[in-house]
Amino acid sequence: MDGKKALYYAAIAIAVLVGVSVVVSVVSAILGLVSAVVSGIVSLAVLAGIVYVAYKAGSWLLGDGEDSIGTDSLDSIGSGSSTSVGTSSSRQDRLREQYVEGRISEDEFERRIGEELETEALDDIDRELERER
Repeated sequence: MDGKKALYYAAIAIAVLVGVSVVVSVVSAILGLVSAVVSGIVSLAVLAGIVYVAYKAGSWLLGDGEDSIGTDSLDSIGSGSSTSVGTSSSRQDRLREQYVEGRISEDEFERRIGEELETEALDDIDRELERER
């Protein structure tokens, strides 16, 4: 083999090595970018989950959540305890809100309002009897 052919093959080998090196570098850069984007999305999702859980826990601890409203209205309506007119009115308002928001059906709303009105009437009778004593 003469010197010209050896230099020719050496130049081709060097060009192929440089080309492969460039392709590997580009692929590596693209994979690094994709990895950074996916990592950012996952981090934001985890942060959003933590914020949501903290909000729900705070609402639950402070009693401001929807679940506590529904539970309060069910417990207080079924208890039959004597309450003031303002409290029973707020119970009726909560029932109306639950019905409007679609959390209870029309039949359930009517049944609970009926129970609330009966409880309110019984409370009025109890208060009248207490006044007479």
